[in-house]
Amino acid sequence: MIGYEFKTYLANGREYIMYREKEIRDTEWTRRDFAFPDNLISLLYLDIWQYESLTKNVERTLREYYQTKDEQCAATVMDVLDELAGVHPYFELTRLDWKYRFEQVRKHEYRDMLDLLPRKMISHIPSNIDTMQRQIKSLFAAALDIDGEKKSVSEKLVAYYDRAGDDVLSVFQFQPRSMNFEVIDDKTFAEVLHPKTIYDLIDFSVRECVKREVKMRVCKNCGRYFTFTGRSSAEYCNRVCDDKGRTCKEVGASLTWSKSRGSDAVFMEYRREYKKRFARIKRGTVEPDAFYAWGEKAREKMSECEAGKLSLEEFSDWLKRS
Repeated sequence: MIGYEFKTYLANGREYIMYREKEIRDTEWTRRDFAFPDNLISLLYLDIWQYESLTKNVERTLREYYQTKDEQCAATVMDVLDELAGVHPYFELTRLDWKYRFEQVRKHEYRDMLDLLPRKMISHIPSNIDTMQRQIKSLFAAALDIDGEKKSVSEKLVAYYDRAGDDVLSVFQFQPRSMNFEVIDDKTFAEVLHPKTIYDLIDFSVRECVKREVKMRVCKNCGRYFTFTGRSSAEYCNRVCDDKGRTCKEVGASLTWSKSRGSDAVFMEYRREYKKRFARIKRGTVEPDAFYAWGEKAREKMSECEAGKLSLEEFSDWLKRS
């Protein structure tokens, strides 16, 4: 009998993951929630190959465990799965699954453990995830990217799968899923999936994106997909993108502002004189108070020039004489 329960569902725009260990009496559910579909999108850009050496080591360790049943081998495998579970919440299912696979071996003393502890299930994780990442990105580009063809999602999906033809590896393959409606709590009744593998979780999220026709766009700063429910003119995501803690949206706004002001001849005149005078503070030839007073007056003159009260030539002349 399986020793844990795991389920996922969507409610009020959020993705919920719930799990508990069944062999412990009255164990409460651990429930985690995330904005949907943030988990799926974060998985798309996870550098899964950095964990290849760990998963390969698991394969070697399992070979040894088949022969020795050394508990240190089991602990090594679980350490890797603990690390993966910390990398992305979907791997929590893999961790729980393997924890109880080892328990079954200990309780029933299986002689042939190849079926219960298939080593390639772990070692193939990087290649499987990498394949699905590419497939899902291509599906998003073909059907959900708001900057793509101006057709219905259904029409675009038909074209997407028609183009693939028999090349099934190039496109995302949805698998049959058994869903159930359940009472979650005193406020929530939802369609629930009880996944068996991490790939069930991925399939569920992609399926829901398609069903809900989630709007996607590639961020102009980081180049990654993001979703939005508001105005369709949003071009930048809210991911933190630099060591200053700024988001792509903040960086994008700064770049947009700089670009627009950079083409403004009035601002460039002011900026040129500003830099010249600021350098004098560093050299000690101008007092800071005098510089700040000049800056305030210069900005007033710049506003007058932008409003048409001064010509550019008059503003430039004032800067030189001030």
